[in-house]
This record gives sequence, structure tokens and C-alpha cells, in this order.
Amino acid sequence: MNISSFNKVEFKSAYGILCHSVTNLGPSDALKPTFCVVKPGDHTTPHAHFEPEIFFIIRGQGIMTIGENSRLIQSGDLVKIPSFTTHQLTNTQNEPLEFLSVYTDSLDLPKIPPQVLITAAPPTPNGPLHLGHISGPYLAADIVARYLKLKNADVFTHSGTDDHQNYVSEKAHSLNRTTEEFRFGRRARIKRGLLNMDISFDEFIEPSTDDAYQNKIRVFFDRAVKSKVIEKETISIPHCESCELTLVDVHADGICPNCQSPSRGGCESCGIVVAPYNLLNIQCGHCGKTASSKPTEVYTFNLSQHLPLILKDLQKLPLSGRIKQLVSLVESQSNLKVLVAYPTNEPIGIKVADQTLHVWFEMAAHYESHATQSRYWIHSFGFDNSFYYLLYIPTLLRAMNPSARLPDVVLTNEFLLLDGTKFSTSRGHAIWADEFEGNTEHLRLYLTHIRPSQHPTDFSMDAFNAFSKDLKMKLDKLFQQLNDLSDIGSEMPKEQTLFQIQKFTRDLDLLFGMGDLRSAAHLIVAYLDSAIHGHDDVVNFSAKANALAQGLSPFMPETSNRILRLLELETNLQPTLNSSLTANGAL
Repeated sequence: MNISSFNKVEFKSAYGILCHSVTNLGPSDALKPTFCVVKPGDHTTPHAHFEPEIFFIIRGQGIMTIGENSRLIQSGDLVKIPSFTTHQLTNTQNEPLEFLSVYTDSLDLPKIPPQVLITAAPPTPNGPLHLGHISGPYLAADIVARYLKLKNADVFTHSGTDDHQNYVSEKAHSLNRTTEEFRFGRRARIKRGLLNMDISFDEFIEPSTDDAYQNKIRVFFDRAVKSKVIEKETISIPHCESCELTLVDVHADGICPNCQSPSRGGCESCGIVVAPYNLLNIQCGHCGKTASSKPTEVYTFNLSQHLPLILKDLQKLPLSGRIKQLVSLVESQSNLKVLVAYPTNEPIGIKVADQTLHVWFEMAAHYESHATQSRYWIHSFGFDNSFYYLLYIPTLLRAMNPSARLPDVVLTNEFLLLDGTKFSTSRGHAIWADEFEGNTEHLRLYLTHIRPSQHPTDFSMDAFNAFSKDLKMKLDKLFQQLNDLSDIGSEMPKEQTLFQIQKFTRDLDLLFGMGDLRSAAHLIVAYLDSAIHGHDDVVNFSAKANALAQGLSPFMPETSNRILRLLELETNLQPTLNSSLTANGAL
């Protein structure tokens, strides 16, 4: 019997406070209890780790912060801290705060779903893809697809071009080109950009040339009208007398009524989308003149009325703080309507009766097939489209079809900046994906390493070149060590090496399980360091290199295969540990 007394143990400094770990309780999967004391006014160092952890508050009172949430805790409280979540405990009283921390190194990882659908937000062919686009939905979708295939999942990936945005026709007009000629050329550059980044989709649709697609959209519209989910009403719509244009999207330069930022309906600052007639200070985006208003028959969807249909499902998804704020903002609206169809003479879009369908209604109609299929569904998109993909489309589909569901997982991202300012297709402030001539494998890892998962991040060629140079030096050393290997034989690595490999693969599986690709890239770089700087024998080094190759495979597939060739192993990678997508919507 081993009994420890809180009042008699020796405390040492750790995590900015005093701690005492109770050791020698069993194997690596045993519980790890640690007594801790936070002095008055002090706090633990903010940190995160792969193990989930439990705090039992023995004495005192303070503020517990987990991720972006804080709350008061006191003696008797039990606090659960999820894996890889930054946490901090602050003592707010004039007496010590005492608690017991308990965790274990052993984690059970559920199985990966056998069939997975991965969709990525379709790029608009008003310009080529730049590295800001790549760093968001497309690289994330590709890396997750490669990872799941590595784990033997049956994965199908889908995207396409967003052909019917009026941004396309407006850009074509400004260049004195026909819409179709311009769109065709930009789609070709988009596909070349994906190819140059080694990103592929099993299906990459082209709506403007697909009759079956367009018929499907019209049938969905007819169903929506018949079921009265959408309504036709006469509303004063912004109009430009000079251009004879209904001012929607690219043609409506206005101010967001919520945050007063520049907006064309979809606000990139707060994320909310409002109908054109709710924008403030509208000017024609074509000629710049102040808009008039014209009573016009349009179709609308009352989002506020139907939003409760999806709120419980939405709460199951782990969302960023900004997206949660957006959801709360939309919930607070009493009569938020979304434009479905409107009259226009523009040479773009799907026509229904005397109207042109708004492109996001079209998107919803197309996504019905995703929302009603049986595969585990992962959807990847940027924050600026969160309103549509998390609120409008799921609500409209649920109103139309009670069996329509939200994605099981969403991979979201904020903006990637270029030298401190936003990438801009219109201003040419960009590095085009199809014109990039550097090391694409290095770029894939670097873009994931700085992925703007929760907050905007910045890309600069100087920073990338420094990362690439350092990565090349490390990989060159690894390849040299692999070239110098003698016969590996059938000997087993040391137990310590096997534990290190198991921890690496488990941590990587957990990070993929949470959709935290950025931390996964950081883990890969750190493990590369440990592999090349360790003083291991042939067997241990080979085992580490093999684990590294498997970890690198989703990010740098050619580099991974080169390592395996030098190890004389098969290039069809097999999993080292089974992992999964958790039931609560985290990858």
C-alpha cells in the first residue's frame, strides 16, 4: 500500500507553480496523479498536451481558462481538460489554491469510418488560385484525404468551380472578353494551380457546362416553391439607373449594417450575410454611382424562421470562437432573409422562370446530395463562407428535407495574409499557385505549418525560403544517414525507441482526429529533428525514419516515398496505429 499525504510531500517548480508527482504507480498506461499548489495571485503557465487531464480542486478558489472559455472554480469542483487544449488556472484569493491533477498516457482511439466524403468549397473562376486559397480549403482537404487513405479508409473527394458568381461576368466585362471565354481560361489556371500544388479531387465539376447539374438545380427550386419554403415577394431592391443593373453581390458596394465594414452582402469582417436591400450607403459596383431602389419581385428564404431546425446539430461541431460569435449574431436576428432569385440581364447563372438563381441557393441545391448520403462527411471552407455552409445551406436543406444533415466535420480557416495584407485577386497582390516555381513539397508543409486555423497568419517569401533552406538541410542529413545504412536485418528496435515511435504516431493521429493540421505539421518538423540528431544504431534509426515517412506522407508524399525507397520498403504506406474521427464532430 502506497499512501501519500498532501501536507508532507516535497513540491518542485513546474508550469509556473509548485507540483509533486506521485511516481512508480505502474506501467505507462497507469494514472498519473500530481499534487499542485498555486500561490495567491499566481497562475499556471498556459500550456497544452496530448493527454486529456482532470483537475480536482482540493482547497481555494480561482479562474479556470480552457481554450477561449473561463469560469470560476472552487474546492470540490472537478474540471476536465480535453487533449491539445491550452489551459490556465489563476488563484484569485489570498490563500493557496490546491488541486490534484490526474492524467494517463494511454488513450483509446476509435476506428476510422470505412467510407468518407471530403468536399472543399469550390473556387470562383474570376481569377487563378493564389497561395491564400491553397492554404485554406484545398490543401487541408488533400492532406486529410491522404491521411485517411493511409489508414485504409475509402475516401472520395469532391469540388469544382463556382461558375455562376457574377464576379466572373463582371471581371470578364472589365477585360472586354466574353464570360464563357474568360471563365474557361480561369478554370484552366485553377486546375493547373491545384496540379502544381499536388492537390487532386476525384470529382471536379463544371456547373456552367453540365446540363444534368443545372436540371437538378431547377428541380430543387420547383420543390422549394411548391413546399413554400421559399417565397416570392415584392421588395425595393438596389438598382443602378445608368447601368440598368439590379445591384447584387459584385455590383452592390455598401456597408455592413452590423459592423459598418465594407460589404457586398457577405461581410468578411463579422461574417454575416444580408440581402442587398439591407446594406447601407449602396453604390453601383460597376459605375460607382449612388444606387436608387426599385420595387422588384424576388424569391427569398426566411433563415430566422427555420434556423431552429439545425441549432442542436450545429452545437455538436467544434467551431472557432469567431464562428460561434457569428452563430450567436444570426440567432439574434428576428427576420433575416436570404435572397434566392432575382431578375437580371447578366449573362451568367441558372434561369428559372423570369429570374436568375442566386449562386448560393444553387450551391444548397447541389449540396443536398452530400447531406443525404451515407458516407462520413468532411467539409473544408474559409471563415468568409461560414454563414452559407454552416447556417444558410443546412437550414434550407433541413427545411426541404428532414433527413438532410450537417457535415460530420468542418475544417475551417481564417485569412492568410501576404506580407501583412490580404491576398487580392482584383489587385494582383498574390502569389499564383500555377506560377509558383519553388519546392512544392516544402511549400505544402510550410503552408500547413502556418495554417490560419483560428487566426489570420502571414506568408512572406523570405520566411518560406528560410524554412525551406532549413528543411532541406535536415532532409539532406536524413538522406545521407539513410544512404550510409548497413543491413537492417530483423532485429527489433529498443523498447524506448518503440515507445517514442508509438507516442509520435499516436500524437499525430490525435491531431488529425481534432482537425489540427497546423499542430500536426509542427509535430512532423520536431520529429524530423529528433530523428536526425539522435545517436541511435541502425535498427533504431531505421524504425524512426520509417515512422517519419508515414507521418510525412500526407504533407510531402514524394519525400515520404524517397525515404521508404532508401529503407527498401514498399511505398504503399500502411498504418502504424489505428485512429479515427471522433463522434462529436472532430476529425
